Amino acid sequence: MLRRFFAFIFASLALACACAQDAAQKPVDITKTWDSKNPVYRISISGGDEAAALAARALSTHGAFRIVKADAHFNIDISKAQNGGVNLKIDGSKPFAQTVQGLNTANAVAKACDLAVMKILGEPSYFTGTLAFVSDRTGHTEIYSSDMLFQNIRSITNDKSDSMLPHWSPDGSKIIYTGYFRTKLMDLYEIDLRTKTRKTFAAFKGTNTGGAFSPDGSKVAMILTASGNAEIWTCAAGGTAKTNLKRLTTTSAAEASAAWSPNGKELIFSSDQMGGPQIYTMPSSGGQMKRIPTNISGYCSEPDWNKRFPNLIAFTTAQSGAFQIAVYDFNTKQSKVITTGGSSSLPRWTNDGRHIIFTKTQGKSRALYIVDSITQKQTALHSKNLGNCAEADFLPGK
Repeated sequence: MLRRFFAFIFASLALACACAQDAAQKPVDITKTWDSKNPVYRISISGGDEAAALAARALSTHGAFRIVKADAHFNIDISKAQNGGVNLKIDGSKPFAQTVQGLNTANAVAKACDLAVMKILGEPSYFTGTLAFVSDRTGHTEIYSSDMLFQNIRSITNDKSDSMLPHWSPDGSKIIYTGYFRTKLMDLYEIDLRTKTRKTFAAFKGTNTGGAFSPDGSKVAMILTASGNAEIWTCAAGGTAKTNLKRLTTTSAAEASAAWSPNGKELIFSSDQMGGPQIYTMPSSGGQMKRIPTNISGYCSEPDWNKRFPNLIAFTTAQSGAFQIAVYDFNTKQSKVITTGGSSSLPRWTNDGRHIIFTKTQGKSRALYIVDSITQKQTALHSKNLGNCAEADFLPGK
């Protein structure tokens, strides 16, 4: 049974195990699959300094915009101001001007771009968010964090042993992840970023993986094999996994990739009880499992629930010999594949409820990408200098 669990887990993570770099990758590599039914605004960027270049890089990742040199719907002028701020000016049908302050230039640009999206589209954006992810640039997959512009990259672990699947606490003060740090077995560790301390969160017999905080930060869902099979368990956050430990599933199948609903009342996860992994929900307090009829593939895994639009989930699905990202709508009961090229996995919604961060594998190279679920525009988020990157978790900005 343990062998079956590993086969299932590592099939889900197979696209995150390549080690070589793609020498041709550029910091911003755009694959456009435009949907003419949805508006894409032409914008021009001016300002002539570092702030304008960063703004162009940021806004080029948003599927609602296409950067042009002439005949723009909107011109966004952005330039450095005093004390780390930037001056933002929008010319067009919705003129606007404001000086935006930030922790540094990159942070001020991110805030200004969020503001520009709100003024033009009337909806939030993701530029001030932070990513936790893994990179192999040291020879091992260590945990890192970065802003969305990859201007402020921080090393979180230096274990010299593989770490994987980082998850933020809702307030951004902690990261829980799976690693081989002390026991050389798959255990869960928690890092407090405020005190810079780490503790073993779960080290039961067998494997301990997939820790995910509930939306209010009070609980953690995880996958344990302590019972002899890969099952979903929850416990209280703040201590260790022994605090109010509760087993939720009791199947002969292997469960994996547990995530929370936006209100914390349900869990969504994958289970292979039908032979291949499919997606299920169940009450987070325990109860009956219910399969989601994605009707798209015999392999559906790694679900993530949209926090802004709870009728949507993103997940990984097998398509034509590769993995791709799909979105399922509870209202229409329909699924749609939204990525193309290479193999894509491990989707995470951003706070705007429109974009998804994911891992894209091309040959032996891995990179973090963002895709607009509406226009299906895909953009690489970082350069090859960061090594192979994968398994991102997104934390909204404040």
